Amino acid sequence: MQFIARHRHALTLAALCLAAAASWGQAYPQRPITLVVPYGAGGPTDQHLRAVAEEAGKALGQPIVLDNRPGASGTNAAAMLTRAAPDGYTLGVLPASVYREPFINKVPFDPASSFSYVILLSDYAFGLAVKADAPWKSWKDLAADAARRPGKINIGATGAVGTPRIVMDEVGEAARLQFNMIPFKGDAEVTNAILGGHIDAAPLSGVAVPHIDAGKMRYLVMLTPQRVKRYPQVPTLKELGIDAVIDSPYGIAGPAGMEPARVKVVHDAFKKALESVAGQRVLDQLNQPINYLGSEDYRRYALATSAREKERVARLRAKGLIE
Repeated sequence: MQFIARHRHALTLAALCLAAAASWGQAYPQRPITLVVPYGAGGPTDQHLRAVAEEAGKALGQPIVLDNRPGASGTNAAAMLTRAAPDGYTLGVLPASVYREPFINKVPFDPASSFSYVILLSDYAFGLAVKADAPWKSWKDLAADAARRPGKINIGATGAVGTPRIVMDEVGEAARLQFNMIPFKGDAEVTNAILGGHIDAAPLSGVAVPHIDAGKMRYLVMLTPQRVKRYPQVPTLKELGIDAVIDSPYGIAGPAGMEPARVKVVHDAFKKALESVAGQRVLDQLNQPINYLGSEDYRRYALATSAREKERVARLRAKGLIE
């Protein structure tokens, strides 16, 4: 009899724990969620995240508030996640620089252990943009001018060691050209610098689209694996003999140690938002594809990318492109 009573007591406790866990999972979220975006307002990442955050907030029943923190080569969100509680109320956008920066500078995070990966969202379609009245009509024209005037062509890019900047350095090396690279905090600033005539060109993604469509900018060449559907007349650098592509997807993560149930809640809300009419509309406007990975696949991607970036930085350092 005593054994049965103890057994019933254990079953009762187990049932209560399961009920409490279920209730806890249903209760999340009970207040607004902060999403840290490591770029300034107005850029393509900000535009996309505002759209999907609004849709995801509807699914979650709580607003998702964007906190723009530009600078630090796009790693401010990653750094903030290391100081946040793993309760699901602070999330961050992780760009490609998060996997590279630990091998360049001292940072407070490790891609292998500092994050709870939630969902990979999209990638950028970069092209080398110039003002509409720029004297170069093609990449060949700009390259010929750069060859005649080494270091005189001013090219802007987000971050001192961001992916666009590094790829443009690699392009210069491959083409035996010397550009004057100028770092900016975000793509919106780079865009304004082109429109204002302060720089000559820049690798830009969706932020350039409305200006191209308005006849204020144009792409000389695409830095994508294939020509893009929106601008089929613009060739890729790969077609022109320079094997250079800006591969720079981004996704959402939380601090390490988030409850798997909460990771799933956030994942499901953002996946629904990503595939929504509003989410797809802004991607079409930005000339970006969906580049979805679920939580576990995203984690595996992050680990593989981190290992690849370690090798890349070693090569760039050996060539003197990174100190």
